[in-house]
Amino acid sequence: MATLLNPYLAFGREAREAMNFYHGVFGGDLVVSTFGESGMADDPGDADLVMHAQLTTADGHTIMASDTPRGMEQPTGRQQVSLSGDDDATLSRYWESLSDGATVLEPLVAAPWGDRFGMLVDRWGVLWMVNIAPGAGRGADVSSAIDDDGVATAGGHQDTAEQWHSEGATPEPSSGHENTADQWPADEQRDPGAQR
Repeated sequence: MATLLNPYLAFGREAREAMNFYHGVFGGDLVVSTFGESGMADDPGDADLVMHAQLTTADGHTIMASDTPRGMEQPTGRQQVSLSGDDDATLSRYWESLSDGATVLEPLVAAPWGDRFGMLVDRWGVLWMVNIAPGAGRGADVSSAIDDDGVATAGGHQDTAEQWHSEGATPEPSSGHENTADQWPADEQRDPGAQR
């Protein structure tokens, strides 16, 4: 393995329940180690808490998690996970499974950028974003949205945030999407005099 970047979710005392749920959603292999098994339970009440859990799926996804033992400050802030790709059937199945007991913030529907997108907060407070790009034979034809330089100019910006920045755009501070092309204003907002 060269490198691996994956979410590591922090829970109070719900890591086992959450990881078992995610195992049901994504399948794969789940390995769970407790503080007691590793001899690291300072408080006997923490012995059955999850010191480390790792779910590795057949699709190559990895999710890690742990509980927070007594005496350790629980991390704060919203934990977020993004699932994206063009496998509509798989991502739709993930969405439906994750929706069980969740609060849906944005239903999984067509988004302004041409994909289907939805957001939900699962029963453990983890925010999940699901983005399904059009696959072969699905979605709108965006070829008319590409200018002579091959840069997306409308709907579903395909260029990178770095390209937007180099063109003089600035991110919208309230967008909640850091360093993603969809946070950058549309061409008309960046340059009201631009003609397409």
